[in-house]
Amino acid sequence: MSAAVLDPVLAHIDANIKQSTENLFKLLRIPSISTDSAYRQDCEKAANWLVEDLKSIGFDASKRATPGHPMVVAHAGSEGPHVLFYGHYDVQPVDPLALWSADPFAPAIVEPEPGRKQIVARGAADDKGQLMTFLEACRALRANGGLPCHVSILFEGEEESGSASLPGFLDEN
Repeated sequence: MSAAVLDPVLAHIDANIKQSTENLFKLLRIPSISTDSAYRQDCEKAANWLVEDLKSIGFDASKRATPGHPMVVAHAGSEGPHVLFYGHYDVQPVDPLALWSADPFAPAIVEPEPGRKQIVARGAADDKGQLMTFLEACRALRANGGLPCHVSILFEGEEESGSASLPGFLDEN
């Protein structure tokens, strides 16, 4: 990608970093623990949130039922090569809770040492952070001329519990 195309995209990301961080925090606040049936509705909530966010940036997005937690599928763009981005919105359990210094679903930016900031929350590193980084890049690209290729997205809600529904879903779709 040329600097003439990339520079406005990077400027958009910089100008919208507060909103991008809030978008990530909204997802991090959802306790989408796939291994515990008590959090089934939270997994649904996370999938619904992702569908709406994807739609807000022009993706044709939907939640797809599986025997377990839903998949989120989205498509946008039509020119050039076709790429697939995979991620998962479910997270590991938080037990033992006593090892957390704060609520694991109350994301915060901390400075463990001067000049080094990090986001602390369950799922910030695996995989909601990476998932939202990709969505924010797509958001910036869409705001500055569009995606450079056809993009398909698959987010699953069972990666942390073994992806039991993924093989059947892929076979059917």
